[in-house]
Order: sequence, then structure tokens, then C-alpha cells
Amino acid sequence: MDWTRAVERNSEALRKIVAVMFAMLHSVDRGSSPLSVTGFARDTSPRKRGEVSAKPTERGLRADANANPTFTLPFRLYCAILLILRPAESALRRLIVIAARGLILKPPTAHQTLPNFPAFAASNAARIPSFALLDPLKHFSLQDFDQNANPHTSFSSSWGASDFAPSLSQPDEPINAALLFSRMRALRAALSDIPKQARRLARWQARRDLALKAKRPTRISIFRPGLPPGWRQRSIHTVDDVLRECHGLALYSVNGPDTG
Repeated sequence: MDWTRAVERNSEALRKIVAVMFAMLHSVDRGSSPLSVTGFARDTSPRKRGEVSAKPTERGLRADANANPTFTLPFRLYCAILLILRPAESALRRLIVIAARGLILKPPTAHQTLPNFPAFAASNAARIPSFALLDPLKHFSLQDFDQNANPHTSFSSSWGASDFAPSLSQPDEPINAALLFSRMRALRAALSDIPKQARRLARWQARRDLALKAKRPTRISIFRPGLPPGWRQRSIHTVDDVLRECHGLALYSVNGPDTG
């Protein structure tokens, strides 16, 4: 199995998908429908074809969008981006698992703080958030186990209450999208340096192994039980096919071929 080629092919597909999501953000200024975006603008700069720029002001985005806690998007656009973002994050996590295959690193040691060490001024530059390497676990409420609960009023736990806001009913009603934009930036940054994310995963695995030896409670796998976040049985977007392939490859790299 050519794992390097598999990572390169799927990461290239994810770069195009990320470019589409940022183009959808740009559609807010142009007033076009975000759901009509099917491709991405061709890059005429000297950068490599398919590469996504890390500039926060690219494609008409506001310069303060990455630091402004009141950055909002229309509810329709928020949901349209989220339907792509969640499976894209899951697909990238599985590419990182493949890239970290056979990589063994020691856990980072704690650095001792020196006395009277001069303090450095905080940087004004916006920090790119770290990409979440672990699948978010499902959160269940008592309604999920209540046989008398109305299925039309209960909120499905598979989507997660933090992803959607069911109280909003107007498609163009603004919703706070600061966290959504941070997740997009983290996804774009991690996708640009998968080997770095593979080393992060290897260090997490080393810390997990130490915790297991010490019999401390810890999470064992980056995968959550069942299907990945954002998984859809019927494909409605290119990202669904990418996630399906990445999930199968990641399971194969970890568990070997399925002989059942």
C-alpha cells in the first residue's frame, strides 16, 4: 500500500474543499448564494496550484474576523459551511493517523521555570488555533433514553448541540461564527503541514501509553465509537467521498485488512 500517495491524493482534495469554504465566506460580501459554489477560484499567483493562502484577509474576509468574538454569518451560510467542515475535519484526522503510521516519539518533558526570568511582551498577531486531533465524543441527554419523549422536539445527539442553533428560524438571521472561523483556520493550517500534525499525534500516543502503564484513566483512540463526525450514508458533497476513503484507509493502517 502506497500510504504517501494516499495522503497526497486526499490532502489535495481537501485543499480544494477548504478553498470552497473560504469562497463561501467571501460570498457574504458579494451577496451570492453560498450553496451555488461548486468550484474554487483559480489561483494565478506563484503559489502551488491548490494551495490555500493563510492570510486572514484573503478573498474579502474582514481582517478582524479571526479575533472578533462578534463575527457573524447568516444562519443559512453557517449551516452550509458546517455541513462541509465537520466531515473535512474527520477526514483530515484520519489522514494524520495514516501519516503517523510507524512514527514513535517520546512525550515532551516539562520545562523548569527559571527564577527572575524576563517576561516577553505578548504578540499582537492572531494565533492560529490548534487542530483537534481527537474525534469529539457524542453527548447524550436524558431525552435520548426517554421512551416517552417526542422525537420531533428532541434534538439529535449525533449532530451535537454546539454545532447548530435550533432556536434560529430565519435563514438570514445572524449567528456568531467566531468559533466556526477558528475551526476553519485550524483546519487550513493543519492541512498545510500534515507531518507536523503527525508528530503531534505521535506525542499524544506516547502520553497515552504512559498513562495506561500508570493505570490512569485516559482516552485510548482518537476515533470515537461508531461512525466519524460528519458521516453521511448518502453522499451530498465531494467531502463525503473523501471522508469515506480516508476512514477506510485509516482503519486499514491501524487494524490491518478486514478479514471478517
